[in-house]
Amino acid sequence: MNYLCIVKFEILSQSSFLIIDIMIQSDSLEIFKQNVYFPHEIGMVSNNAYLSIVVTNDCQRACVYCINSETNHKLELPIDKAIENIKRLVDKYHIKEAILLGGEPTLHSNLFELLKALRTKTGLQFIRLTTNGIKLNSDKSFIDQLVDKDYGVQGLNISFHNEDFMSFEELKETCDLIKKANPNIKIRINTNIWKGNNDTLADLMLFLHMLEFDVELVDEVRISNIIPKDSFSVNSVNDNFIGLSVEEYNNFFESICEFYSTNNEVTLIENKHTLGFVRYVLIPNKLPIIINWNTSSSVSEQICENDITNRHINTFKCLVNGDISLSWNENNIIF
Repeated sequence: MNYLCIVKFEILSQSSFLIIDIMIQSDSLEIFKQNVYFPHEIGMVSNNAYLSIVVTNDCQRACVYCINSETNHKLELPIDKAIENIKRLVDKYHIKEAILLGGEPTLHSNLFELLKALRTKTGLQFIRLTTNGIKLNSDKSFIDQLVDKDYGVQGLNISFHNEDFMSFEELKETCDLIKKANPNIKIRINTNIWKGNNDTLADLMLFLHMLEFDVELVDEVRISNIIPKDSFSVNSVNDNFIGLSVEEYNNFFESICEFYSTNNEVTLIENKHTLGFVRYVLIPNKLPIIINWNTSSSVSEQICENDITNRHINTFKCLVNGDISLSWNENNIIF
C-alpha cells in the first residue's frame, strides 16, 4: 500500500503543542490516480479507467435525487452474462477496479454468488460496493459474507446524507461490525449536499464532527453535489430538482476549502489529471475529506460521441442487463 503522511500541529497551550501524524492510504483515493491514456478503437482509454456495475434496480427507497428512482425495480444483473462481458472488458482494456451500484446492490438475489465470480473469474483487482446501509443495519449476519476476505468486497461506500436511513449511532455500530469482520475493508461515507441538507458551512461542520466517532472505523468521507438526472442520460429532466445551482455549489465548495486551509492550516491536494471531467479535492483532515466537484459536465462532455478517436474514456458501465456501455443508457454499448 502507498501512504501519504500528513503532519498536523495542534496547539495545546502557548508553550506546548502536539504533533499528530495522519496516515492516508493514498492508492485507494481517486485524487492520487494519474491518468495515462492509450489509443483503442473506442477512443483513448485511461490506465485507471474503472467499471461501474449496476447490480439491480431494486431499492428500499425512491429518493427524488437518485437516477434510479424512475427505473424498473424488478431488473437485476444476470450473473453469467455479466461475468463473461466483464472478463472481456478486463482482458481488453486492463480494467483493475469495479464499483457495484444500484438501485441498492445488497438486494440482488444472488449477491454473494456474483461477488465470488467477480473475485475469481474476471481478473478485477479491487471491488467496492456502494450501499444505503439499510440491509447492513437490519441484518448483521449479512456483513460477514459481504466483506469475506476471499470472496467479498474490498471496499464499502455507505451513503449517509442525514439520519433518514439510520442514526449516527447505528452507522457507528455498522462500521464497527464491518471492521471486526474484516479490518482491511476501506469504509467511505458518501454524503450529498442539497437544499436544506448540510448546505451551510455550520451544518456541514456539525455533520462531519458527528462522523468522527472513531478514526479507526471510517477511512474517509466524500462530499458531492447533486447532478440533474438528465445529465446521466437515464431519466427525463427532473422538474423538482432539489440541488443547489452550479454557482451555489461552487461557492459552497470554495468556502469548505477556505475553512480548512485557513482554520486548520492544511494543504489541500488536487490532481488535474484524474478521471477527466470530475474535479477532486482532498482535504487531509483527521477524517480525510474528498470533495467530488462535478458541477459543469454533461453527457456529451463525458462521452464525446462525435469524436470517437480522441475522446478520453475514464469509466465503463455494466448495465443491469449485463451489457457493457460507455454511459448509463443503451446508446453507447460496446458489447
